[in-house]
Amino acid sequence: MLRARYGRRDPAANEFTAGDIAFGWVVGVGAVLAGSFVFGAVLAAAVLPIALLYGAIIGLPALTLYGVPVALAAATALRRAPSEWVHHAVFGVLGALGGALAVAIFANGDPNWSVLFAPGIITGAASAVLARGLAKRRALRTRGAEPAAAG
Repeated sequence: MLRARYGRRDPAANEFTAGDIAFGWVVGVGAVLAGSFVFGAVLAAAVLPIALLYGAIIGLPALTLYGVPVALAAATALRRAPSEWVHHAVFGVLGALGGALAVAIFANGDPNWSVLFAPGIITGAASAVLARGLAKRRALRTRGAEPAAAG
């Protein structure tokens, strides 16, 4: 294992570092803003800047306050699950719940905001799966490859 050989965590064994979490957060920010852009263009193209602003106001705090702690807990709980599909499914469900929760909190019971539930759920799920997948790929590329043979 890489840990025994190099003293680093082995991403193939579903171990992670703070750098992996930070990278996942950056990917999540990009995915939330991209989702806001896409859904803003579809739902209200004339007010696209406002859609991006709402995506940032609703999505980024949810990503930071809900997404990161939940991702840490899920990644820790799933360390022994070898299947990537299990990881992606769990992260997708948790991201969808986070998106729905963020919209529900922002809407505060006002039915006029119900139009944001579908975009929030889809963006939350897509952000979580994309962030998990790219963070894992980055971890494997930076720490998972064997070093080149000397000479």
